[in-house]
Amino acid sequence: MLYVIVIILAAVGAFVFFRQQNSGKTDQQNQDLPDAQVQEDSQAESGESEASSGSDLESESESGSGSESSFILSAKPMTSPDTVDGATYSTHAPAGESSPYGLSAAPEKKAKASSNLLRWCGRTSSVQIENFVIPGPVAYWSNGESSTPEPSCINVELPVEFPQHGQDLPADGAASYAEMSPLQRGIYLTWLSGARIQPPLHICYPSIWLYGIERRAIIDKLDLSLCINEVFRLLPLMRWEVMAENLVKFITWLAIRIWLPEEDMLSLCMRMNTAPENMLCILLNSYANAKLPLPSQVAFTLMRTSARLRGENAAIMSHSDELLQKFTPIYKEICSGGLILAKPQNNRKILYTPTNPTVKLDKKSSTPLEIPDFFEDTKQFKLLRNSWEVFLTSLTPVERGEVEVKAADSLVERPDFEGFIETLSPEGSNLPLMTTLEKFGELMKFDTSPESKITGKERKSMVETAQVEGWQIVPDLGISGRNYQWSDFIMFIRLAPGTKLSQEYRISSFILEFVCALTATDEDRLFEPLRQHLNDYFQLTDEDNIRLETQRLLNLPTQRDAEFYGEFISMWLSSHERITLKNFVLKFLSFLPEFQNNPALKTRTCEILGVRENTDPTPEQLAKTNQELGREILNLMTLLFKNN
Repeated sequence: MLYVIVIILAAVGAFVFFRQQNSGKTDQQNQDLPDAQVQEDSQAESGESEASSGSDLESESESGSGSESSFILSAKPMTSPDTVDGATYSTHAPAGESSPYGLSAAPEKKAKASSNLLRWCGRTSSVQIENFVIPGPVAYWSNGESSTPEPSCINVELPVEFPQHGQDLPADGAASYAEMSPLQRGIYLTWLSGARIQPPLHICYPSIWLYGIERRAIIDKLDLSLCINEVFRLLPLMRWEVMAENLVKFITWLAIRIWLPEEDMLSLCMRMNTAPENMLCILLNSYANAKLPLPSQVAFTLMRTSARLRGENAAIMSHSDELLQKFTPIYKEICSGGLILAKPQNNRKILYTPTNPTVKLDKKSSTPLEIPDFFEDTKQFKLLRNSWEVFLTSLTPVERGEVEVKAADSLVERPDFEGFIETLSPEGSNLPLMTTLEKFGELMKFDTSPESKITGKERKSMVETAQVEGWQIVPDLGISGRNYQWSDFIMFIRLAPGTKLSQEYRISSFILEFVCALTATDEDRLFEPLRQHLNDYFQLTDEDNIRLETQRLLNLPTQRDAEFYGEFISMWLSSHERITLKNFVLKFLSFLPEFQNNPALKTRTCEILGVRENTDPTPEQLAKTNQELGREILNLMTLLFKNN
């Protein structure tokens, strides 16, 4: 027994001796190598590199694991192309088991920054090219030509020529950002800086932007919900059928891949007048699987947005909570509490081919996805269609637009508003139309002489007349105490029938108008960040943002000086309330460098609002979130809008 133990100890000792000898040789070899080579070998062992490419991912996916994994910038906010050293990077997401299709993000790592690294800039960060700031572009960018081929990458070193007023704009497009002319880059960046809420000039601009979204979702597997929502927000602006189809395919494919919750899909469909059938199939699938009756909101949205169920020639109806409340009891009575759908026998196959030439799907992602085809046989919707017909029959003209019909009935002699609009826009454009209160008053046959004042009744009649015809007047004509004058410029904006402007929009519109006057803002580069910053304080819809964006036509340059606003604000708000408004305005403006810790701005704001300068916010007020401050201002400013 002792003999065996001795042999084992001798073997172990010999093994340790040879390990030490080999280790010493390896260390000596590394000392003899140049430093760069040691670093290179170390990187090869750790499997790290700085560029991401579709081909690398494809080969990695096929083999199950790769010797190299590429780095891309994660969604951590970055405020400038120069702030690269502290950036956070992450590797490609592995084919994880946490989701049904393996679209899970990888853990973050720190990587050495490279001047030509492909970087991501999301909604909460910005890219700056010289003095031009692009807030929240939701796009890739780089300092110099990116080491990763990406046609959408914004190379901040390429020359840019921003379009000037009245300048002839190019009618042709480009295949990538790098291939654009300087003027085309200026047009594209201007569109991005405006939060992509205006129809793009050429199909190449949304196409190139979509390239980046595809890479973010398919290659990086990050910000998936953001990608869906940003693409959906772009959909109403597309006048090119092929582009609209690509956007719908992307939304549908990605929604299935990530198992988008039914409440999120319902939210998307509710914002549409006609929804693609594939999206409706995704919405209905979860209820059919669980054998649950369709909720009233789902049934209402289905009938309202399905061209097949409501009829191709049926009138288009936007979502309305009032109409939903009227539909609900009819639906529940006819459908015995709610329609329960049977699972269809056949499925629809969904296959997505990326439009980005540098993005390739791996084997798992290229497999067609399947969703039940609820529209192969519409017989099971018979009771639902019956309830919809009863609902439509029950609607009266007043219930379709109570405010508008009453307004029309109240007009003794209805003016030729349609003819008036045609004089402002001979080509019948839906773009914002500019005129003056005097010209509109003459149409209404009001006394518009210089010595006459505009009465509240006249302003109300103007607003109601415009609403009847589907137009909104900006600025708001219902602000208490405001001294409206016939020479004031106004703007008509298209307004969907039945739309009710929220108090958050009205107050946001006023604040935007006020801060433009207070800061004497006359540059687009300042107006757009200010407009977008309102979303951090108030809950504004996409439609609200579009309306606010058009205000630049009125607010740049401002029509009235800041003293004009201070007069009627002081009339309605107490000194304590004006102090609260002053502190809000200074905090709201402080996100821009030129307004941070600006003594002159503070002094002027206090003078305009009639408050002392030593009325800084308390620690409790400083601890409030932007949303809490926004709600405080809503409650404070509501008094000014009591006539709306």
